[in-house]
Amino acid sequence: MAEIEAQVYSVEDKNADHDKIKSDSKAKASNTVDLRTSCTNLTAKLVRRLEKEHFWAGRAVTVLSAIAPGTYGVPTQRGELPAGVKWGVAYADGPDSTARKWVVAFDTAAQKAYAEAGPTGPIDWNVVEVKLGFSGSKTEVEDPILGGKCTDEIDGLNAWATFR
Repeated sequence: MAEIEAQVYSVEDKNADHDKIKSDSKAKASNTVDLRTSCTNLTAKLVRRLEKEHFWAGRAVTVLSAIAPGTYGVPTQRGELPAGVKWGVAYADGPDSTARKWVVAFDTAAQKAYAEAGPTGPIDWNVVEVKLGFSGSKTEVEDPILGGKCTDEIDGLNAWATFR
């Protein structure tokens, strides 16, 4: 099945608190939930998805393969109740070892959000799932080596990830 790309929008005020961009989201049926994840790129480089999204529960409705500087996209994920949507994705601002990488993960049932920032490299989704379980509803991280920052948050059926 071909992936459906999410719509991308320009960021009008780069100094605004994009972690608080809110949008309405409604469940499509009584036994399903849709999570809308707003991903904002406030870096100076194009940010690309490193690999296909990872799902522990649910599936992608729309995807976001790349985010240009100063833009955001809102891919949608869908899951069945009671598990809801539990997923993660990794983005990077380049293909080499000097590129910054961000990993974000969300769980609608537990209302948890997890983020990590660091150099590119393999992702152990089992470790990410464990760390997601220990996280709260908002995570802010900074890569001490390359300086990449990420903030992510979940509130109900809306999630936000901001890459700086």
